[in-house]
This record gives sequence, C-alpha cells and structure tokens, in this order.
Amino acid sequence: MRKLIVVVVGLAALVGVLATATGISLSPLLTDIVLPLGATYSDAIYITNTGDKPMVVSAQAVGYIMEDGVPRFLDPAKDTYPYSGKDLLTIEPAELTVQPGEGVTFTYRLSMPEDLTPYGGRYVAAVFWVKPEAESEAQVMVSARVASLFLINPGGDVAPHLKFENLKIYQSPIHPRTVVLEAQITNDGKVHLNSDQVAGRVFVTDEDGYFLDEFNFCAHHIILLPGNVRVWQTTWEVPEDLPSGVYQFHLDILVFGPAGTEPQRYLFSAPVELNF
Repeated sequence: MRKLIVVVVGLAALVGVLATATGISLSPLLTDIVLPLGATYSDAIYITNTGDKPMVVSAQAVGYIMEDGVPRFLDPAKDTYPYSGKDLLTIEPAELTVQPGEGVTFTYRLSMPEDLTPYGGRYVAAVFWVKPEAESEAQVMVSARVASLFLINPGGDVAPHLKFENLKIYQSPIHPRTVVLEAQITNDGKVHLNSDQVAGRVFVTDEDGYFLDEFNFCAHHIILLPGNVRVWQTTWEVPEDLPSGVYQFHLDILVFGPAGTEPQRYLFSAPVELNF
C-alpha cells in the first residue's frame, strides 16, 4: 500500500530561514513517501514571491545527504551517494517568472525503477533558486536556494538500523543538576530513520537498585539517512532533594521496522557518580 506523509517538521525551521532570506516561500518543505518498485507519484510544489520585484525561479533535481541534521546538496556531476534519488525526480517547467506577491506551481513526478541497486531508500531535493538579473549577481545564486526534500522508501522489509557508540553520561559543568546523556548514532541500515520510529526511555535507580525517575531519550525530532552519523543528546534535571552519590542509568531504545518485523533493541546500563 502506498503511503504519503507530507510533514513540516524538523527541517522546516532551516528551510524557512532560507526561504525568508531569498524572498521565496515554498511548500511542501519535506515529503516522506513509500513508493514501491515500478510505481510513480505526481504532485505540485508551490512557490510564492514574497519580495517586491519580479523574479525568475529555476528548478533542478539533486541528491542530498544530511550533515548534523542539515541537508547538503550534491553536485550531480560528482554525486556518488549510493542512495541518491537524483534520477527519480523530474520537475516541470525548468523555470517560471513569478510576480511580486504572486505564486506559481511546479509539477513534479517521482518514478521508482523496477530494479533498485542497492535496495533501499532514495533521497532527492527539488532545489529552486532566483535567477540573477545580471552577471555580477551570479555570486548570490548559491545563497538564494530553497528546497523541497523527498524521503523515498521503496517498502518491503527494508528498515533503518542504528549503531550506538561512545555513550557518555556526565554533569553539565555550568548546571551540576543537569545530567547529559550523549551517544553517537549511525544509521547503518538501507533506509532513512525518522524519530517517530524510535522510542527510548532512561530509568534511574539509586545505589541499592531502587527506582527514582525515568525520562525520554528520544525527545527531539531527527532524520538519519543511510550512512549518516549524528550525536544524539538529551538531558535529565536532577531533583533538588537528591543528594550526591552513585546512581545507575538504564537506557532502553527500540527502533521499529515494518509490520511483521522485530524491532531493534538497544540496552545499556552504567553507574555514574553525581556530585552536587
């Protein structure tokens, strides 16, 4: 069954800042879609000129990766990312003139091939930029880009898989009653991970094994593409009446896959000395 989720979360703030800076507003910002082999999907991207002058807006499909939660667009001539979807997206027309305060529609089409090697997600962006009026303005073209990002899942039993490394638990040097939990997380699976696919809890017990508190580990939005590495961090505010001592932190994380598959589970437990 085909599933389409258009979301305005996570990357919305980033893209929104860029859109404001260029005098362009864009919708949708992020599309997460399940598109089986051989299937196609068509829809529209809406561009509005929020400036006071006419502008020519050009469009291009490019692959991208995520670096520290920020998309980095790949030069099509040098794009070697195995999960790039630059060849799956077509945009029409290639450019349009937009009058001040008015909007235009670009039509796009996603086409999933019958054979997909390597089998897994595909990641492509519809990038739009304001065509410079004169040659001297060409330098601003890079900063004048906005993008609609696509996360494409081919379906089946493909699922993200996380590797957890370098787990650290420590007190904030500024606020000792703020305990920081930090882990380096790598998506070594073949499809993107949305934080809605992860559930994580941290349980705190005292030195004698008595339960004290619990809190979420996955408390903020994150997207990890295959091969992406990200430092995931959360904090625990220690109750004021809790004395210094040794406390045990138990981390329990579930990474969910498609129906009928077992979730990946990660368990970690460590004693930590806290001094207030």
